[in-house]
Amino acid sequence: MNSRKPVFSKYAPPLKLIIYGMLLAFLLLTCLAVIWNKSYPNLSTAALGRQQVEECRVLEYRRKLIPRLEPLILEEPLEIWEGLGNQEKNVKYLPSMIDLSTNARFIYIDLGARDYDSSIGSWFLKQYPKQNKTFEIYAVEADKAFHKQYESREGVTLLPYAAWVKNETVVFGSKPIIVKDKVWRMRPFGRIEGQTAEADGLSAVTRVPAFDFVDWLKRTVRERDFVVVKMDVEGTEIRLVEELVERGAMCLIDELFMECHFDRYVKCCSGERINRFNYSYAQCYDLFSQLRNEGCAVHQWW
Repeated sequence: MNSRKPVFSKYAPPLKLIIYGMLLAFLLLTCLAVIWNKSYPNLSTAALGRQQVEECRVLEYRRKLIPRLEPLILEEPLEIWEGLGNQEKNVKYLPSMIDLSTNARFIYIDLGARDYDSSIGSWFLKQYPKQNKTFEIYAVEADKAFHKQYESREGVTLLPYAAWVKNETVVFGSKPIIVKDKVWRMRPFGRIEGQTAEADGLSAVTRVPAFDFVDWLKRTVRERDFVVVKMDVEGTEIRLVEELVERGAMCLIDELFMECHFDRYVKCCSGERINRFNYSYAQCYDLFSQLRNEGCAVHQWW
């Protein structure tokens, strides 16, 4: 019995030509994908985060500077410190160790700016070494009580929102500290506590608009810019830092001054702690250490 041979058209292309054609098509699609990602970097938030983690790397020279920063405070301070606390004279600022002449822009972002002299006027403009560079200043403050004073401040842009990881309305306010069934004093609280404060019947609450700070940062600054951030956001800093890392934006910040809020001892209560943030000083210390290990020039703010 004769085996049947397959019938080919006389116009059928050779096998090698088919393979070469497939390879060329693959290369063409790959090139188009690269061009698409460069032209439209905000199409997919999840994919963008993974991509930025790979592309947005901490520069090697910055990693080498981390050991030259002031040591972190190992033991929890029992006193209430403000700003840079007792470390103010020991702080090693990045501009005291590097040359800023190669940077494109110079930007200072104050998250939780409060009033102008809280940190912008009293600390950044007077004490931070700027190498005669003019910094663009952004004051991020949701409390309307502080907004008017920024109207006459040249060179300062007010962002009247709360710094958060998405655009939404959040709750801020104050709640009582109760000691032995009596109100000792009212204390402010941030977005984290605001989730439950409305239901306790004791807190004074207000709703404020919040914005996606991570997204704003990625749209506003570039890697060639020199960016300084002060972060004092009443317990929201943990989530903000997580999002900055996961979405590939942390390396856009050259120097970070961050207050990590933890449950402190208070003098009124015989050594008792107020469980305000459910976060310990040891956890804060570990967070600072981890950030420095990753190449972030972070300082403790109080």
